[in-house]
Amino acid sequence: MTQNSTIQDALMRINSHDWFWMMADYGYESNYNAAKADMKEFVKLISTIEDNDVRESLKALWMLRHEDARNIINGRKTENYEARKAELMTAIAA
Repeated sequence: MTQNSTIQDALMRINSHDWFWMMADYGYESNYNAAKADMKEFVKLISTIEDNDVRESLKALWMLRHEDARNIINGRKTENYEARKAELMTAIAA
């Protein structure tokens, strides 16, 4: 897999991850296990990227999405979410 396709796969995983798994009324444990497995696959995938800046930006994007989901659940707004996301996407695309 080329670095570009790995990056695209990582971005797809971020976009398709169930960020709100903890809100399930039932099946909490299975949703937890699925989210944890997805996170581990993401970490394994980005570890194959040689460019440290891209790898760290993808990790930061994952954490930003996590922060945003947590804030949404708690009725808060993530500060500068769009600007932070755009900055990370620019670093990833570089």
